[in-house]
Amino acid sequence: MIIPRPREVAVDGGSVAFRRDLLRLMPDDPSLDEEGYRLDVSPSGVELTAGGPAGRFYGSRTLSQLGPLIPYGTIEDRPRFAWRGVMLDVARHFMPKAFVLRLVDLLAEHKLNVLHLHLTDDQGWRLEIERYPLLTEVGARRGGFYTREDVREIIAYAAERFVTVVPEIEMPGHAQAAVAAYPHLGNDPSRAVEVWDEWGISEHVLNLEESTVRFCQDVLDEVMELFPSTYVHVGGDECPTTEWERTPRARERLAELGLAGPRDACAWFIGRMAAHLEKHSRKLVCWDEPDREPTPGTTVMVWRDEQAERGGNDIILAPHTRTYFDYRPSAAPFDDQPADPDRPTVQESVLTLADTYAFAPDPAARGVQCQLWTEYMPTPERVEFMALPRMCAFAEVAWGSPGDYPDFLRRLGPHLARLSAQGVRGGPLIP
Repeated sequence: MIIPRPREVAVDGGSVAFRRDLLRLMPDDPSLDEEGYRLDVSPSGVELTAGGPAGRFYGSRTLSQLGPLIPYGTIEDRPRFAWRGVMLDVARHFMPKAFVLRLVDLLAEHKLNVLHLHLTDDQGWRLEIERYPLLTEVGARRGGFYTREDVREIIAYAAERFVTVVPEIEMPGHAQAAVAAYPHLGNDPSRAVEVWDEWGISEHVLNLEESTVRFCQDVLDEVMELFPSTYVHVGGDECPTTEWERTPRARERLAELGLAGPRDACAWFIGRMAAHLEKHSRKLVCWDEPDREPTPGTTVMVWRDEQAERGGNDIILAPHTRTYFDYRPSAAPFDDQPADPDRPTVQESVLTLADTYAFAPDPAARGVQCQLWTEYMPTPERVEFMALPRMCAFAEVAWGSPGDYPDFLRRLGPHLARLSAQGVRGGPLIP
């Protein structure tokens, strides 16, 4: 009853009662790739051969999920996608470190290997930056923030489970929390703004001054110091141009830069950050935007559709129609969460378990990712409720091994029971 199920299995009949002393670790086989493994089960025990440390870890996870009786035969397994991610939005509602570590365990249980932390937005700034302390003193409302020691602990814990933590620092839009902390970053420094307490997209964006570019580069320097990930996400989506259009200094700056108009400014800003990261041997990731050509050499996270073609850039597929787990799992009422007359408590869009399982990503994509946006998920319990069991379906898609849906449902029940025994409290199973 494995989630995700192995891609290649040959069963010979019979089974062995598994004991750790019957497990033999064989020399690595590079042909299996770093994350691949092979289990050979016979009356004399189990041989585990892997392509590398990650493969040994995943092979061990499979053994633990198979249970005490393991059928004779061979399982040879490897993932289809190199990036198998889960995005946790901690900006809108802060999630305590203990829950982040718990989520890492859930990723490892499902052979997912990237935790993308959405650390900043209009509604909050959740990462300690030593050079700019007001970012958290002002920006860390509705919960708190992660200290540098917190981040180091999360990264080390994740690395032991072969999960890479990818940070996201939003720019030049989704930046009201930063502007609230340091008004000179905005387009009207004389106007004080608060950290936003509404959802949606704020019109307050970063200005285009060279000093603001340096501020962002300073922040990214500290981010790179903390996070060893090759990839650094800078957001780059849903950036309103209203302030750049109406502010005299912004229009003057556009002319100085030789930009045709405000719609070109976001791409210019992203290009500056990509060049800075590249100097440090890092790669920029940004969300896809339909009216912006991807910056060459960057990785594009596609969320508006399910297509992987983006002019030769690496693509991470994260389509909202398949992977946004803040969407309702059913059109019908599905829990007893009390209604708040002043604010909706759940998204109106629907994404069923079957919708997620039917996601057929383009194999040309570098990877896939599911999203846990927290506008309507204020607590860890709510995040867990909304993430599962859809994350189980996503795990098979990400591994590249989805089969027929009825077989998945048959295997899902025992898997959820196993998670429940570990204290995991997901939402109801709604086929």
